[in-house]
Amino acid sequence: MDILWPFQPSFIKTAMSTINYPQFSLDFHKNILESLEDYGVFTTDKHGIVTSWNKGAENVLGYVEQEICGQSARIIFTDEDRKNEIPEHEFTEAMEKGRGQDERYHQRKDGSLFWASGLVFPLYDNDQNHIGFTKILRNLSNRKQAEEEVLEARKYAQSIVETSKEPILILNADLSINSASKSFFNLFNLDKQEVENLNLFEVLSRSLDPQALKEQMQSYDSFENLELIQPQKQTDEEHILLVSSRKVFQTFKSIGQFLLTFEDVTSARKLEQAKEDFMNIASHELKTPISVIRSYTQLLGLELKEKSNDRVSKILKRILHQSDHLNKLTSLLLDVSAFNAGNISLNKAPFVLLELVLEIAAEITENANHQIILQEISDVRVMADRSRIAQVITNLITNAIKYSPDADIINLNLQVDDSKKTVRLSVQDYGIGISLKNQQELFKRFSRSNHKKARNIDGFGMGLYLSQEIIKAHRGQISVISEGENGSTFYFDLDVI
Repeated sequence: MDILWPFQPSFIKTAMSTINYPQFSLDFHKNILESLEDYGVFTTDKHGIVTSWNKGAENVLGYVEQEICGQSARIIFTDEDRKNEIPEHEFTEAMEKGRGQDERYHQRKDGSLFWASGLVFPLYDNDQNHIGFTKILRNLSNRKQAEEEVLEARKYAQSIVETSKEPILILNADLSINSASKSFFNLFNLDKQEVENLNLFEVLSRSLDPQALKEQMQSYDSFENLELIQPQKQTDEEHILLVSSRKVFQTFKSIGQFLLTFEDVTSARKLEQAKEDFMNIASHELKTPISVIRSYTQLLGLELKEKSNDRVSKILKRILHQSDHLNKLTSLLLDVSAFNAGNISLNKAPFVLLELVLEIAAEITENANHQIILQEISDVRVMADRSRIAQVITNLITNAIKYSPDADIINLNLQVDDSKKTVRLSVQDYGIGISLKNQQELFKRFSRSNHKKARNIDGFGMGLYLSQEIIKAHRGQISVISEGENGSTFYFDLDVI
C-alpha cells in the first residue's frame, strides 16, 4: 500500500483542499509548511497519534517534533474537552463532512491555555484509504482578548449607566453610542433602541447643533463644562447644557471609551441671573441712604463736639464705623455686579509697582499690629489700572493680617521674570493656612476659609473673587500656596514695560 506522507505534494493538496497547489518537489512543499510559523500543522494516524509536527506547531504549542510524535493529540486539549471527548468529535466531523472546524481553548506544554481556531481534515493515501488526520491550528488569543475586552468594556459602561440618575453617555472609541442612562434619553427625547451604536453627532443633531462638541472631541482629550444650547420647539426657549468628557479605561487597555455627562443648567442660570439682578439693584439702592446716614452722622458729630458729650460721641463713632462697613460691602457688590455684566473698563497707565506697594503697606501698618517686610524688591513699571491693582494688594495684605492672629510678620516680594517679562507680587503670612480642598473654592463668590479659627473673623467672601476678576482683566492669574497650618502665600503676575 502506498502511503501519503505529510510533506508530499498530494498531502498538501489534501490538507489544504481549498488551494490548488501544483506538483512541486518534496523539499519545496516541506519548506512551505516549515515557514508557516504562525500556524501549527501536524498529522496523526487514525487513532489520533501524532506522526508529524511542523515548526509552527512547536511555536504555538511548545512541543518539539521529537517529543510529541508518538503521543496522542489529545494532549493539546483541555481536561474538560478531553472528558467531553472533543478530540474524537473533531475526527468524526472531519470524516462525515470532509473537515472539522471549531474555536476553543487549547493547552500548551507548560499548561497555559490559549484560544485557537482549528481545522481537521481526513488524510488519505494514493489509493484513497483513510490513514489519519491533518490538523491546522491558529492562535487567536489576541482576537479573543480583544473580544473579551469589548465585552468587559460594555459591562463596565453598563454598570456606570445603571447606577447613575444623571444624563450620562458612554461612547466607544469611534464615538458610537455604547450605552446611556435613562435620564439621557429623557433629556433628548430619544428611544434607546433607535440610537444604539449610532454616531454621537448623528444623534445629537436631532435636537441641537453639535458643532462645538464635534470640534472639542476631535482631539480625543478630556474636557469640562462645554456649553451647548438646546432649543425647545414647544416653548421657543433655549436650554443651556454643560457637557464634560473623560476617557474611561478599565482593566482592558486597548479599548478606549468616553464618558460624557450632560447637565441642564438652565434653571441654575436663571436663578444666578436673578441673584445678580438683586445684588445690582440692592447695591445701588443701598448706596444713597448709606451716604445720607454718614453725612448726617458727621454733621451731628460736629454739633455735639462743642458740648463734649462723650457718651453720644462714642455712639456716633459706632454709627460711622458700621456705615463705613456697610459702604464697603455695597461697593464690593457693585464691583462684582459690574464685572459680571462686563461693564468694567480699566484705566490703564504706566506706574512703578513698588511705589504703590509701599504706599499701601505704610497705610495699613498705621492701624495694624503686624510688621510688613519687603524681602525682595524691584522698581519695574507696569501698564495697569493703578486703583484696581491697589484694591487687590490691599485685599491680600489685610487678609494676611486677619488670618494670622498669632503671628506678627507679613512678607512681601516683588520678583521679576526676565524671560517672561513679568513681575510677581507675593504676600506671605504665617497664619492658619488653607486646606487643599478649600483652596479650590476660595476664589468663588461668598467663599471663605473653613478653618475653625476663621469662624470669628469678619469678611464678606467677596474680596478674593473680585481680586481674581481684576487680575483676569489684566490677563493675569492669582494663585495661592498653602500647606496645612503653616501659613499661606498669595501671588499674582503682571506684565512689565
